Amino acid sequence: MKEFDYIIAGAGSAGCVVAARLIEANAGSVLLLEAGEKDSSLFHKIPATVVKVFQQKSWPYMTLPQPECDNREMLIAQGKVLGGGSSVNGMIYIRGQKQDYDDWKTIWGCEGWGYENVLPFFKRAEANESLGDTYHGEAGAVPVSENRYRHPLTQTCIRACQQMGLPYTNDFNGASQEGTGFYQTTTKNGERASTSQTYLKSVINNPNLTVQTDALVHKVNIEGDVATGVVYSIKEGEAITAKARKEVIISSGAFGSPKILMLSGIGPAEHLSAVGIAPKIDLPVGKNFHDHQHMSINATTKEDISIFNEDKGLSAIKHMMQWMTTRSGLLTSNILEGGAFIDSENVGRPDIQFHFLPLLDNFDNTPGEKPEAEGHGVSIKVGHLRSKSRGEIRLKSNNPSDLVEIDAQILSHPDDVKSQIRAVQMGLKAMEQPALKSIIKKVVEPNNIAIDDTDALETFVRQNIKTVYHPGGTCKLGSSRSDSVIDLELKVHGTKNLRVVDLSICPQIPSGNTNAVAMMIGERGAHFTLNSSN
Repeated sequence: MKEFDYIIAGAGSAGCVVAARLIEANAGSVLLLEAGEKDSSLFHKIPATVVKVFQQKSWPYMTLPQPECDNREMLIAQGKVLGGGSSVNGMIYIRGQKQDYDDWKTIWGCEGWGYENVLPFFKRAEANESLGDTYHGEAGAVPVSENRYRHPLTQTCIRACQQMGLPYTNDFNGASQEGTGFYQTTTKNGERASTSQTYLKSVINNPNLTVQTDALVHKVNIEGDVATGVVYSIKEGEAITAKARKEVIISSGAFGSPKILMLSGIGPAEHLSAVGIAPKIDLPVGKNFHDHQHMSINATTKEDISIFNEDKGLSAIKHMMQWMTTRSGLLTSNILEGGAFIDSENVGRPDIQFHFLPLLDNFDNTPGEKPEAEGHGVSIKVGHLRSKSRGEIRLKSNNPSDLVEIDAQILSHPDDVKSQIRAVQMGLKAMEQPALKSIIKKVVEPNNIAIDDTDALETFVRQNIKTVYHPGGTCKLGSSRSDSVIDLELKVHGTKNLRVVDLSICPQIPSGNTNAVAMMIGERGAHFTLNSSN
């Protein structure tokens, strides 16, 4: 038996934030548990090696076969390492739109979570090197930087989007998200700036902090309605019980957090009974699952101008030497250097996001689904931002080592199909602009489909849609136990001393990349914990 004031299950983008803020406030002793390893590999530092670390340091989550997507099983891997997603992601710093959070407040009934409520916590997290107006923080824990390396193909895509009529922007997180430009990234001096290397590193030597990696949390111990601690194991060893004098905070993500709650007896009573777990609190844990999806519009180029093969042979050695000696060059790129947000329905807020890639993209395909793309090319990842489809996360068994079952229900809402078709049409329109058309040899995905052939585009969408790795919603925020899991201060309904603090709380995932959102939630979770009344 070990005792701590706080136990945090998950050292990801939110969990590291909570741990650091509790230690900084001298709130007591903290045990931070992480199922993955330390982020000690050099590849975690090098921005351009994002694909390598993502493949090596992630949970291999797969969906069930998706009926609306040609019965394909889809990869939705999630970070399994100190820093979680922030240690393996594309480092893009996007918060979403003001309307997203105002929708949380007005449509989803989450009073106190409007834009005016969350903006101070975004700013608290952020140390922006070039933006310092009403919308940005300059002294936060995480550096937000301009990308120093800008590939010519990224610049060409940005120019093409301007030719479509989009304004150029240097701030997707300010007064308006709409436009095209280069993304700011969570990097500094040519290195990735994860929450592990920023928040956690700032307190790592504090005697009140204990960080345990390779630690799989089995369940939360609950006595009556009070969370008293957790059971976990290290490298599949014997079960260890740790006691929490003040709070247990679950920050294990859209799949890990509902899993831990359900293994603890908190969740849909009928489902828990079916897998041999005695229900303690009947809540809709695992419901409301949704994610951002995208398709890749791929085009070969007339000349060898992409980064294809730059990771091989003498080129790879040259780039590594440049990065090692000067922290400059191609390896400082997050590859997804630029993008766009488009209001495809003319309703006053963007609903489509682009990511530009200076190569042919096939990184997110289900393993074995497609051959690797060969040759030089350019890609635009296109996707709709506000899914209406909802799936569910379930336990496969009562064994903590089993991954969850992901019944994603992608494209189950007909509006999502129409929206993703529009996204593809926007991507094809960009490829037709003079800047891109002059360098493109052939659009190979989708191949020979006219921009107005909606039937063929629908088939393409169903056959090619894939995740952007932004899952959330499975421990939904709200005021009612009938349709939410946690209350407006992130406490699990019907319990004491138990919170969930990560992207699983989102009633609707904000419009864009989600790492900045996870950090904001971590900041708010720490604030609520430090100012708790119970």
